[in-house]
Amino acid sequence: MIAAILFAWLQYAADGLPHARAVVTGACPIATFDGRPVRMGRRAVPQNGFGDSVCDLTVPPGTRQIKVGSHRLPAPVREVHKVVVIGDTGCRILPPKLQACNDPAQWPFPAVARSIVREHPDVVVDVGDYYYREAACPATFSGCAGSPSGDNAASWYADWLTPASAMFPTIPLVLARGNHEDCQRGGIGWMRYLDAFPMAGCRTVEAPFAVSLGGLRIAVFDSAYADDTAKDASLAEFERSFSAVRRLVSGRTWFVTHRPPYLNADESAAMGDALDAFSAVLAGHIHLFAVMNKPPHPPLVINGVGGDFLDTEAAGELRMLLGPDGRSVKVSFGFVVYTRSPLGWDISLRDPAGAELAHCVLTEGRPGSVRC
Repeated sequence: MIAAILFAWLQYAADGLPHARAVVTGACPIATFDGRPVRMGRRAVPQNGFGDSVCDLTVPPGTRQIKVGSHRLPAPVREVHKVVVIGDTGCRILPPKLQACNDPAQWPFPAVARSIVREHPDVVVDVGDYYYREAACPATFSGCAGSPSGDNAASWYADWLTPASAMFPTIPLVLARGNHEDCQRGGIGWMRYLDAFPMAGCRTVEAPFAVSLGGLRIAVFDSAYADDTAKDASLAEFERSFSAVRRLVSGRTWFVTHRPPYLNADESAAMGDALDAFSAVLAGHIHLFAVMNKPPHPPLVINGVGGDFLDTEAAGELRMLLGPDGRSVKVSFGFVVYTRSPLGWDISLRDPAGAELAHCVLTEGRPGSVRC
């Protein structure tokens, strides 16, 4: 079989290092680092529903030019001035909720990805929930006609890899796991394609890890199995994870996870003061934009606007819960741009075309604050 490279990108892995990763048919390709050729290692082999292979290779320190076959990848981050945060990007097909994946106005993630490229960020952080095409599109609904379904290669290509590939040549990625990537939903695809750890069987709770990106450190925390409404059997595992994550703080450090910890039963019960040394908490899961100040804990920003159905009903409840911060709630598709400022970060909520919808200021400190 003649090998074809379907997708190739640069992501930061659990070892804290940048990795070149590729989805291919056939043998793993040659990657070149500043002109030096190295064959990529095989991460995942074909299996039921996944006819492709996934290849991976750690990028050597100091590398400035990367190619995987003919695919150019961005250089590892040297200094961070601008970060784009996205989340909850897939197109929902799970009756009775049916999203019109074929309508760019109803599922805007492809447009969002193209707009992000025009922003030229130093890194994109995805707070999770990539896979949403869980069931077959009913014949009676033309909006998702022809869509694949189930945890398989075609669904992952449609929901994330194909639209996100607009970013792959120029923007490194830091990726967090969402609840849609748990082992009962999209766990197989997550472990094959995007998980930061070496390939293994599906894990319920993965250890937190951190990456340092030229003046900004990001700690990634797996909250896929955290129960939103009641403490459950996972609580002990989250207590261990919070004990571990506090040791990852070094200088300006963001805590990146999927479920907002201050609004989640398991995380709230388990965290104690583990987050208090972080500069900010970035999450998604609720499909809207909002900020929350909760001293002595660091400020929270919810970035769940990337493409799935928006949470219009939750918005009213959240506005009341957040009190003065409730005015920050915006129920609009898009992405969030974080630009470094002397005291922290300017935060700009953008629509899918890149126009600003809201502006906030994140001031770093102990505990810091965010104001819109």
